[in-house]
Amino acid sequence: MKKLIIVGAPQDAINIGNVKPLGIGAVENISLDEFRARLDSGADFSDAIIMKGLVETSDFIRGILALNKKLGGGFVSHCTVFRRGDDRPFIITDAALNIAPSVTEKIKITENAILFARRVMHVENPVVNFLTPSSKIDANIKSSTDAAELEKYFTDKMPEIQTAHNAFDVCFMPEIARIKGIENAPRPDIIIADNIDQGNAVWKALTIFGGFSVGGFLIGNAALPPVILTSRSDTVDSKLGSVKLVNSI
Repeated sequence: MKKLIIVGAPQDAINIGNVKPLGIGAVENISLDEFRARLDSGADFSDAIIMKGLVETSDFIRGILALNKKLGGGFVSHCTVFRRGDDRPFIITDAALNIAPSVTEKIKITENAILFARRVMHVENPVVNFLTPSSKIDANIKSSTDAAELEKYFTDKMPEIQTAHNAFDVCFMPEIARIKGIENAPRPDIIIADNIDQGNAVWKALTIFGGFSVGGFLIGNAALPPVILTSRSDTVDSKLGSVKLVNSI
């Protein structure tokens, strides 16, 4: 059984009583200083799931990136799985780690998300939407011009992956797509945010106003142990759901 290590101020609501049914054998709360000390001593985290506690995301991520470097490095990104009722879940990336990714970095973010969708959502060829304000390519809007480059890249390199560049409402409301005369408006499995501001704002809006539960994960290096990163404001159900999801793959 895996051990859940919560880094930062303890989350008393997450305990062995509610994670043992999820396949977790032990829960350990450690401070950031203790986490750094273990990293410096070369501690083995291979049997662990590492989870952000009640601590600043940037402080937690610095420790994870140090661990990632020790384990061979590699580009790491953040994926958030959104679920509500019986609706099909979807992923938004990157809302927590990569601040203002270049097109090259967005390619890596997208590739990470595709692999994650295949493992977590069991969707072999997920539909990807590059989030923009409009379905028309606008040379004055960075997310728009980036989307054009990204769609060309994935059409050439991964033609089995369907891509689009639409605003959030068009992604999930076919009637709006019809009103706007947008023909390429598939319901996405993955939404690629232009930057952390855009991704994080959508994340918080969906959880606060939309009633979505979330699972947040850092991905990209196969040698890295499972890492759960949710917001301190996310519900206990979301955090437990993250544990359940990551321990099932």
